[in-house]
Amino acid sequence: MFGYIGYKILEFIAISTPYPVTYFIAAFGARLWMLTGVDVKTIRNNVSKVLNLNINDKEIHRIANRIFINWAKNIVDFLKHPIISKEKLKQRVEIEGLEHLDNALKRGRGAVIITAHIGNFEWGACRIAVEGYKIWGLSLVRKNKLVEKFFESNRLSKGFKTLYINRMLNVFRMLKNNEIVAIPSDWDPTGQATRPFKFFGKTTYLPTGALMIALKSGATLIPSFIW
Repeated sequence: MFGYIGYKILEFIAISTPYPVTYFIAAFGARLWMLTGVDVKTIRNNVSKVLNLNINDKEIHRIANRIFINWAKNIVDFLKHPIISKEKLKQRVEIEGLEHLDNALKRGRGAVIITAHIGNFEWGACRIAVEGYKIWGLSLVRKNKLVEKFFESNRLSKGFKTLYINRMLNVFRMLKNNEIVAIPSDWDPTGQATRPFKFFGKTTYLPTGALMIALKSGATLIPSFIW
């Protein structure tokens, strides 16, 4: 219950304040979060590997700060979903390469969009939905059902619907109906469907679930990102 109330309080703040104010609050909150140290070392370590710089380098600290602040702003955008009109969303998010999605759907077997937790991926999917496409997002099952419904309703306000990993047959049903399923390609909810790859000189494990779903269903696999 506390988690749900927390989200509703944040949503109230987001929809009650103009964007500049809400973004300022989000940036302030991100800086406070960094003081707790939660996830900070992991982010800095990852950035240092990508840039091949020492983890204590000032540039690493600067980029890590921006990552946390930008993520907080992404949360603001999500919380403002109920008051952002479809027309305003179209103005704020420009789509490129929509013809690839159209060509995929012409095959009649649906499309699997692989994306990642980069930018506001929720808005990316909602932007596709407001064009009239039937698009679903694969999500974890949350213990708190009120929180689960909160996320569902925010997405659904723009036509972006939710599928859950405990009902994978529904994924194949949607694809059979020639609909779209969006799956984060940097996330494996089961912890089992991964393969090792060399990434920036280090061995890392990337999910193969989206690929396997596309292969088994005959759906077209399309990479799509928002920035």
